Amino acid sequence: MKIVELKSFTKAAEELGLTQPTVSKQMVDLEGFFKVRLIDRTKRSVALTKAGEMLFDYAKGFISLKKEAVEAMAAFRGLKTGTLRLGASSIPGVYILPPMLKTFKERYGGVELTLVLSDSKEITARVESGDVDVGFVGSREETNKIAYKGFLEDSIVFIGPADAPDAIDLQDLANYPMLLREPGSGTRRCFESALRQRRLKTGNFRVVGELGDTEAIKAAVRAGMGISYISNRAITDELDRGLLKVLGVRGFSPVRRSFYVITKKDRSLSPQSEALFKIINEWRKHEQT
Repeated sequence: MKIVELKSFTKAAEELGLTQPTVSKQMVDLEGFFKVRLIDRTKRSVALTKAGEMLFDYAKGFISLKKEAVEAMAAFRGLKTGTLRLGASSIPGVYILPPMLKTFKERYGGVELTLVLSDSKEITARVESGDVDVGFVGSREETNKIAYKGFLEDSIVFIGPADAPDAIDLQDLANYPMLLREPGSGTRRCFESALRQRRLKTGNFRVVGELGDTEAIKAAVRAGMGISYISNRAITDELDRGLLKVLGVRGFSPVRRSFYVITKKDRSLSPQSEALFKIINEWRKHEQT
């Protein structure tokens, strides 16, 4: 599986602590066992054949089944070991999850916890493929393989540098340089949806850049590169310190959206995931009081 993941025999061998000839022989032996070519090799990369794709899906299933067995035994011993693979888009991953993960580690220190940060589209794909156990995203994808559960509410607001005006008219928005998030971002898709409701699109604005990170957006706005839109949960510190300003746009109210916790529909929750969900529910009750 490492060969497919890294698209290289050499890189796979290095990561596994083996020699390249050893890895190559294992692949030859595997192809000999099944009597079919599994990988097409070129000078620069490797690619799965149709038979290889089929076997790769089975291999992922075997690994997932092994993980479930290990987690079941860990649950029997009282959640002292096991793994929990999380994925999150930037807002929940950076600004919301850390205190919950701290609580989780305090209670279940023996559980190996990993967190992957990416955009909502990529995190959903990773949960669907089984690479991530639980995801936290800011938009819904068109798929019937993912279970979505409301996590919390959020507002997307326009921001400008500290010397920006308090408010502008909607028709004047096109006069300001605009910084956008990357296309896969849940924040961007919610913003574009709000634009469509007003018969607008990003092409109506003077776009000066696309940035793939919330912190990069904030830094660029602070530096005077332009204005942008962002979750209000990501700018609490900057507003308190007077580094950024919420830019009111008359005729364009803050965009409301939901964050979601996502899991794969046909996969039962591991004991580690159930423990995390319990902590999430505790946190939500605390935030609502």
